[in-house]
Amino acid sequence: MLKVLLALLPLISIMFMIFVLKKSSIFTGIVACVLTTAIAISPIFNTNILNLTEPIIKSLLTIVIIAYILFFGFLLFHLMDKAGAINGIASSITQATDDKILQILILALGLSPLIESVSGFGLAIIVIAPILIALGFNPIKSSLIALISLCIIPWATLAMGTIIGATLGNIYLDRLGIGSALMCIPIYVYYAILVVYIGVGFNALKKRLFTIIFVGFLLGASVWVCNRFVSVELAGLFGSLTVIFVIFLMIKQSNKTYGTSTLEKESHNIKNITPYLLLIVLLFTSRIVIPLKNYLSSTFKLTSEKYNFELSIFYSPGFFLFIVCIFTIFFYRLQLTEIRDSFVSTFRKCYPVIITTFLYVAVSEIMSEAKMIQLLSLLAAQSFGQFYVFISPLVGAIGGFLTGSNTASNTMFIRLQTETALHIGMSPILVACSQNVSSSLMTMVNPSRVTLSCSVCKISTHENEIQKKILFVGIGTLAIIFIELLVLFILQ
Repeated sequence: MLKVLLALLPLISIMFMIFVLKKSSIFTGIVACVLTTAIAISPIFNTNILNLTEPIIKSLLTIVIIAYILFFGFLLFHLMDKAGAINGIASSITQATDDKILQILILALGLSPLIESVSGFGLAIIVIAPILIALGFNPIKSSLIALISLCIIPWATLAMGTIIGATLGNIYLDRLGIGSALMCIPIYVYYAILVVYIGVGFNALKKRLFTIIFVGFLLGASVWVCNRFVSVELAGLFGSLTVIFVIFLMIKQSNKTYGTSTLEKESHNIKNITPYLLLIVLLFTSRIVIPLKNYLSSTFKLTSEKYNFELSIFYSPGFFLFIVCIFTIFFYRLQLTEIRDSFVSTFRKCYPVIITTFLYVAVSEIMSEAKMIQLLSLLAAQSFGQFYVFISPLVGAIGGFLTGSNTASNTMFIRLQTETALHIGMSPILVACSQNVSSSLMTMVNPSRVTLSCSVCKISTHENEIQKKILFVGIGTLAIIFIELLVLFILQ
């Protein structure tokens, strides 16, 4: 019993420090690392301190993969922001139609997922919430819609959290992406209904219910198609652009105006999203053209069998983000001061995320080295048996809620989830998808995200109210995941 309690202590300490003491993620990670190391080398687990160098090196190598994608993802966002492209995309959406429902859907299920796919970490809130307020929605509604619009998190920053989850969980990335996308389809329909209900009320929702359901389904289905036939990394970007394109077609059909000014606007709109289109083309080509795929994935490849590390420099999404960043600088003719400011903003945003993620990965790797995760997974398997599948989304939800990051949550819990699944003779893919989706979508309930949303909307005095309301959204999300798991459980 003492051994189990000590194995749980690192996870309990993380929850206690974040949720009760309200400490920063970096401080929490440092304390958790020190505590986990102390427990690992204690007589209870009796791990040789020299053996802990391996998990630390593994953690550093994992961070290299994350940083490569994250840095250039943030940089692309800031470069486009300096060029006015982000505001241009937002402006074209708001000027396209006076239909409140289509405005909400294109912002919440189109533009926000588009921004999150490439930048991540809640940056879409900063763009979406002010636009909603400018369109006439009150700040509380705008705050809630902006939080719910962070729905593409499993594929945010080109699916970084999902990639790390697949790596640490020792499962195939494409299977995790496809399974997560299938679980998200009904959830996206739920979100589409919810954001419209919050924005314009029940009567307006009832009149356009079919259109609303269709847009939610479209986002989920297009994300699944990209995961299934193209690549996991590209899915969020592809899904969001599909939604934006289809809604613009709806707007055109209703307006039926094609004057010169309309053509000029279309040309300007295409210019604003050109970097994203280029990124899609590059990623799509590199994943579909087999000879090119084989060349890129095998050229300049860094590997280490001892540390289970593999990074193809020219095949990683980070490389294509780098190319698009260079293209963006020349395409928009950015000044040196704008480029410098973009780099400074990127460094400021990146380093806390990278340090925090490293600390959580290190905790996970040290726990694995000391056999703590194996002990906890065996205990969970013995305690819940086949019913553990219904516990898995709660574990993921706790991780997403506490850390506000799918990457951090997956590094903490996905190995525990997959190893428990193996102990009970269940496919690890199912619990990994449950972990990935619940963890991702509960990041919108994270207190720091709520604080950011309230700050942008200038309603900090309503923070508790927003926190309670978004918590109910999270409970509804978990209820859908439970229903999906129950159906699968019955069918097995």
